[in-house]
This record gives sequence, C-alpha cells and structure tokens, in this order.
Amino acid sequence: MQATTEYKHIPDRPQALDAGWVEARYAALLERVSDADVAKEPDAWIALYEDWNATMAYVGGERARRHYGSMKDLRDEAAEAALREMRESIMPAAEDGDSALNKRLLASPHADAVGAHFGLQLLAVARVLEGPLDPLNKALRVQTADLAAQYDKLVGAAEVDVLGEQLTLARARGKLSSDKPEERRAAYEAYYGWYRDHRDELAQIYNQQVALRDRMGRNLGHENFVPLGYDGMERTDYGPEEVARFHQAVLEYATPLLQRQHERQAEALGTPTLRPWDAGYYPGRTLPQDVCEPIDQQLDKAGRIFERLSPRLSAHFERMRSEGLIDLENRKGKGAGAFCTSFPDEGRVAIFCNSTGDESDLATLTHEMGHAFQAWESQSIRSVQLQWPTSDAAEVHSMGMEFLALPYLDEFMDAEEAVRFIRARWSRAVSILCYVCLVDAFQTWVYKHPGASMDDRDTQWIRLAERYMPGVDWSGEAEEYRHTRWYAQLHIFRYPFYYIDYALAETGAMQFALLDAQDHDACLQKYLALCELGGTLSITKMFAQAGLRSPFEKELMRDLMAHAEQQL
Repeated sequence: MQATTEYKHIPDRPQALDAGWVEARYAALLERVSDADVAKEPDAWIALYEDWNATMAYVGGERARRHYGSMKDLRDEAAEAALREMRESIMPAAEDGDSALNKRLLASPHADAVGAHFGLQLLAVARVLEGPLDPLNKALRVQTADLAAQYDKLVGAAEVDVLGEQLTLARARGKLSSDKPEERRAAYEAYYGWYRDHRDELAQIYNQQVALRDRMGRNLGHENFVPLGYDGMERTDYGPEEVARFHQAVLEYATPLLQRQHERQAEALGTPTLRPWDAGYYPGRTLPQDVCEPIDQQLDKAGRIFERLSPRLSAHFERMRSEGLIDLENRKGKGAGAFCTSFPDEGRVAIFCNSTGDESDLATLTHEMGHAFQAWESQSIRSVQLQWPTSDAAEVHSMGMEFLALPYLDEFMDAEEAVRFIRARWSRAVSILCYVCLVDAFQTWVYKHPGASMDDRDTQWIRLAERYMPGVDWSGEAEEYRHTRWYAQLHIFRYPFYYIDYALAETGAMQFALLDAQDHDACLQKYLALCELGGTLSITKMFAQAGLRSPFEKELMRDLMAHAEQQL
C-alpha cells in the first residue's frame, strides 16, 4: 500500500525545527477554531484538522529522527543535545498545542463529522489524552523524560567482564543461554551484578520518576498515577479491572505450566533444582549461541524469509534495507533494546536492534519487522494519530510475525534446530505471559504505594516473582541477585503501564499461529488486513475484526495453555 504524501508539505516548514515555530504554528491553528465552529458545514474544521495533522506529522517525524539518531550512539553530544531540545522545549510546546486543539475539537459541534471523516477512534483517543496532555503537568513530563534519558545513558554505556572478556550488557546477556555452565554463571553474575552494583543510582532515578508521576495523577484529581498511566497508553475500552482478571487467568493457567517447565528444565540439566543462572539454557531446546552468526548475513536470510512469506511484505523490508532504515548490530555506545519507529512526514519506517549472534536475534528481528510491516501498511491512513495502533494492539503484529516466520526457519538453521526453536518459542510464550503480568502487577503496586522505599519495592518484586514465576531456586549466593531483574527492565523506567500490552498481544499472536497451522493463506490475509487497520479501532474491536477471541476471555487462556503444553 502506497503512503499518501499530500499532508506532508508545510509551506513554512523551517530548516531547523524549534519551539518558537511550533508555538506560532499552533497559535495560528487555534485562531481558526472559532470560525470553523460557527460554520454550518464541517469543511472548515476538516481543513483545520488537515493542517493540524501535517503539523503532528512533521513534529512527530522530527522527534523520531532525533531519538533514532541519538540511540545509534549515546556518546554523540550533538545528537544528545538535539534530542534534549526536542524533549525539553519542542515537545512541551507541541503537547500544549495538541491539548488545546483536542479540547476544542471535542467541544465543537462538528466533532462527529471530523471523526466520521478521519476515523471515529480519533475522538475516543482525543478524550483519553486530555489528561496526559494537560499543560498542568508539562514541567513534570519533561523531568520524567530527562530521568528516562539518564537511565538510557547509564545502561547504554555499561560494560562488564565475563571470563576476562569486556562486553556490553547486551552481549553479556546473550551468554546467559550458553551451553557451558561456567560461562552461563559468569555472564549472569556479571550482567545482574552490574545492576546490583548500580542499584543506588538506578533507584534514585526511579524514586524521582515515581514521585513526579504520582504528582501528575494527583494534579488531575486522581488518587494516584494509575488512571493517568492507563490514559497515557490510549486505552479506550478496558481498564485496571479487566487487566486484574487477565492476571488471574495467567495465574490459573499459565503459571502452573511455567512451573512444570522449570521442573522439567532442571531434570534436563541434571540438577535437583533450577538455579537462576541456568534458566536461560534448556538442553535439547536452546540453540547454539552462534546460530544467527555471522551477523552481517542476518538481513539476507531474513529477506528470504519475508520473500517466501509474502512478496508484499518483502517489498517493505527491501526498501528499508536500501534506504538504511535498519540498524542491526550491537556496538559500544549504542542504546539498549530494540524498537520500531516511523517518520510520518517522510512516509518511512525504521527499526533498531542489538544483534549479537544468538537465537534471540531472529525473534527480535522478526518482531520489530512485524511492527514495521504494520506501519508501512498503515501509511495511507490520513490521520497520523491513527496510523499506529495503541501499543496493546500493535504488539499483535510484532509477536504474530514471530510465529508466522516459524515455517521458514531453514534460512537460519537445520531441521532439528528449527524444531527446537519452535518448541522454545512456545515455551517463551508461556514465560512471557507470566513475566509480563509480574511486571504489570509490580508497577501497579508501586504507583498505588508511591511512598514505599526501594527496599520495599525490591521485597514486593521478590514476592510477586515467587507468585507469577515459581520454580527457580534462589537459595544461597543467588539471593543477592533476586531483586535485580526489574532494574534491567527499561519499560519500568521509560514506559509505565506499557508492559501488559505484550501479554495481551501474545494471546492474539498465538491465535495467529493456530490459524496459520490450519490455513496459511487465509491467516496471512487476516494478518495483512489487521496491518491495514492501523489504529482505527480499539484493541477489542480489532481482535473481533480479525476473527480473534478477546484477550479478556478467561477460557481463551485455558485453551491457549492447553495447546502450548502439547507443543512442549
């Protein structure tokens, strides 16, 4: 699907974006509202939204470019300064303008006509974003974003020693799946030891973020940050109560299966219990560490997977390769993690990875390309606000692509390894559900108890981990690492309440896997149709549109876990 380019041309677009231009641009848009409101027809408001849309595309595109550029090398001072300007002055000005226009749109007699023209989900999103965009919290949002940048920089610059070798954290984490027990343990102690040793610095960052976010919620009349956090994720058709029921379904059906997996893993290892440094290696299931090496051939191999899967999707991938929109390999100074982003004013999509050569590279690359495929397929949606789904729905495309790529693993590995990889993916699905609910339950507790100490938070993490992910033996020397896992979870610092989206989406992704086994062509058509929807529907409506069962249906978790156990 070709992207529309009409809205991307702003006559007075500056050579270098700054807050002054943004403020003037929004002021001019706001001046047009009164005349648009009194007009008998909605045409003036539709034209106004078109120009507002172009502004959001440009500002959003520049924000993505600066973030992407900075993450490529966190030591680049010029890139860091450009991103800081975006974070501290340009985005606050844009958020003020968006907030004011959102309020005027919702109050306009032509609101329904604008929604009908661009997509009714636009109005639903505008309503839930009133709180997250409120100018009252502008300064607090800047401060929390600055603290998140501190976290990124601290983690991105870290190196650890693993058996005499200096490694980035990402490369050290890759050795947690080594088939050599001494290397696994050394990597585990180095990786989580870094978070243990830097706990006070990370705790100080998080203490400040929790206090700031709590103030944001209370400033808007909430008891705590939780309602504002949900609104910030643009959730229009479910809330904490539905998520709590989802947690309960995971505890009832997924957690017992995970515990059985841990017991079987210990048996396979020949150990009486599963120790934390052995959790990343499962004999007969975990693949060799170098299965995705050499790294410089990963894109060639992935390209052949996508060509066999869908020439339509393959075209997007090849364009990204030719235009340098895939940053693949881990390197010193590079930001941690992986993500997909878009530059809506250019109609382009990019992904960012940290490949180190182990089997997780394949899952990460197909995951991020799932996001990218959806973003490319949604470029023709007129409103940039609706080109991306809310993150809970967006993760269906990414996790779904992980499963859809499984029949083509021969591009990376032999038949025996492919069987092991598929079994490991289903095992990871069970683990994802449990771990994600652990993170979400932890964050919910944190923001309901904002005055808790860091020791209290560590204790709560350990308590919840035992509940959601039992079967790991933390006795003896392992005890000192037991609290460290949550400090390594970037989403807790940067994207509060995002993480549950992975679990909700995994239920959709697993359903795609079942559909694919029955009828590949029909499944692929459903996947493409889901990509085309972008963010024009809420997650429950999107699931229904694709013929998927709701993630909040308790019996779905029962059925998915029964299938997962068969696969395992």
